[in-house]
Amino acid sequence: MKAVPGSTAFVEFVIRPPDRRLRGSPSPRVAVVLIAQISDCHIRDHVGAFGKLVDTTETLGRVVDHLMALDPEPDVVLATGDLTDDGTETQYNTLLAVLAPLADRLLPLPGNHDEGPAFRTAFADRLPPDVAEDHCSYVVDDHPVRLVGLDNSLPGRHDGRFDEVRESWLESTLANEPGRPTVVFTHFPPFETGLRFMDQAGLQDADRFRTTIERHPQVRLLVTGHLHRTIHTVIGSTPVSTCPSTGNQLGLDLHPDHGSAVNEPSGFQLHRWDGERFVTHTGMVRDPATIQTVDLGPFVAEIRKRAETGQPFTKN
Repeated sequence: MKAVPGSTAFVEFVIRPPDRRLRGSPSPRVAVVLIAQISDCHIRDHVGAFGKLVDTTETLGRVVDHLMALDPEPDVVLATGDLTDDGTETQYNTLLAVLAPLADRLLPLPGNHDEGPAFRTAFADRLPPDVAEDHCSYVVDDHPVRLVGLDNSLPGRHDGRFDEVRESWLESTLANEPGRPTVVFTHFPPFETGLRFMDQAGLQDADRFRTTIERHPQVRLLVTGHLHRTIHTVIGSTPVSTCPSTGNQLGLDLHPDHGSAVNEPSGFQLHRWDGERFVTHTGMVRDPATIQTVDLGPFVAEIRKRAETGQPFTKN
């Protein structure tokens, strides 16, 4: 694949060592961590109703190309579920081929459209060896921030669950490192959004999940997928963000009897840790033929010059 110029948005499993470069961090001793997130790729081997909106293989390819062309590039890429539409071997083979450029930094989780055994087989070389037995949850400790992947999908169901088994696993995992900044990533969001049909078939025991997060303020960010939209809220002191889909989005319509899928641009998120806090950016990737850009290079250089020399930012 070739990198997409001008986009205005963004096999053995090996987790790259953390990138300790100091990329614009507020302190010369703080390493910035840049976490990309993709979600709800819904790779298909058939058209169907949703397939008429977008070619999800093509749109995922554009997002991957965009992420690979970023400077600075992401240190890790979270893939938060519904990576295929039906969990078939053919769909996973296509998915792995498209994601291959990101394979060295990819951390995948299943969603309700994935199939557990097929998912584990497809990502056998990418999942850590200590992944949980009853659910595909795991921890990655190779970065300045801890990455905790929680699988809250259910076999054969389109809703999710945070049951006592998952609660026990997450509680003990977070209790092991109470003072370390942590990101929890999962598929189903643990809150009501106002998108009624998604809330009704959403996460069971969401209140239990929220209570667990509230007990652990070292969770500095909770990120999810499933909703095909960017949505933000807070649980306790923890910011929560949902990632848009790399395929189609869901329409923003809060009427309780309405719902739609729309061909809004493919999306992704970048979560930047600067040693003190996370800042989340949402990017969109469109067909490059439709994009117009204006180079702000001279303006950027002037701003940097004034900042470095202490000159005022006067209008003229």
